[in-house]
Amino acid sequence: MPDMPDMTTTRRYDLDWLRVLAVLLLVPFHSALIFNLDPQSIMYVKDTVNSPLLNRFAGWVHQFHMPLLFYVSGAATYFSLKKRKGGQYVKERFLKLLIPAVTGLIFIIPAITYITQISAGNSVDFWHHFINFWQFGNTDLTGMDGKFTPAHLWFLFFLFFFSLIGLPVFSLLKKDKSTALTKRIIDKTGIPAILLALFIILTLTATLNILGDKNPVYYFLMFFCGYLFMMDDRFQYHIDKYAWLFLLTGISCEVMRQFSYSFISNGTVILVLSNLNRWAWLLCILGYGHRYLKKSNNTLKYLSSAAYPFYIFHMLVTTWVGFYVIQLPFGAGWKYSIIVVSSILLTFLVYEIIKRIPIIRFAFGIRIPGRK
Repeated sequence: MPDMPDMTTTRRYDLDWLRVLAVLLLVPFHSALIFNLDPQSIMYVKDTVNSPLLNRFAGWVHQFHMPLLFYVSGAATYFSLKKRKGGQYVKERFLKLLIPAVTGLIFIIPAITYITQISAGNSVDFWHHFINFWQFGNTDLTGMDGKFTPAHLWFLFFLFFFSLIGLPVFSLLKKDKSTALTKRIIDKTGIPAILLALFIILTLTATLNILGDKNPVYYFLMFFCGYLFMMDDRFQYHIDKYAWLFLLTGISCEVMRQFSYSFISNGTVILVLSNLNRWAWLLCILGYGHRYLKKSNNTLKYLSSAAYPFYIFHMLVTTWVGFYVIQLPFGAGWKYSIIVVSSILLTFLVYEIIKRIPIIRFAFGIRIPGRK
């Protein structure tokens, strides 16, 4: 194998860029779901028009989007534990994840589901809806019935518990003996074989019927992969080397997903193709992201500080904007464009306002660059 370049100085920047781009992609993704009339496709306002093009776009993004966010979070944990002890890490996760998740659950999510009720023509004032929201029985946790849901904040709760569950494992892997053993295993097995083994394991865990598409076992493994891949530069080296192959595999699987799955009756084949599609796109993004997103600049610094609050507030803003825009006498394409552009701009405006209010900044875990 040729000498590999030292990736330490570049991998933080590409991960920051990927996290920022994945968070920004949330608005186009959720806006597309407004034009998907499938009741299994959860979005808190819906147009009366179904757009096949936007449905296909959302379906493609859905495959790799959350795996990418969990992967990047796992990678960030690797760097976080390099400069923090276990207790400091738990405290940081508590302040950064749990408090904002609970705050959002109280102040943001009921406002979102209230819009859903109004959009459905239900005549209810907000305070009655707020009380009804805290009913935990006889609900499917989607929030579409006006009852309890974590909505998009499920990601923060998962990350918090993954951090606690993973900490003993990560602490063990940090020890010299464990690190040496891990490297020996990689030496004996080889990165391509490990990537294949991880695909098989992830495919098997995808069969577990736990919380539908929010399978915690699957996403914890993605979180773990983020940490694991940071431990040895050879993972990124091989991902970069075969990024073209992952791209071709992803395109091929996506074409089959879009046009051929309906003709395949074997559920196992569909399961394998679906997870191969997801794994290939994730590795492709990691490869090309590392290749082309190596530099930091003022834009990245700003977007990195804004990404977390953007995630928290984007759903409320997109739902409110969508509620009004779908009433306009325009086609789906124009409505979608207006929703996406307006929601992104307004969410950044919300960030600019709330970051200047200390108590709100603390409640939502917002960190201002240069401040501790």
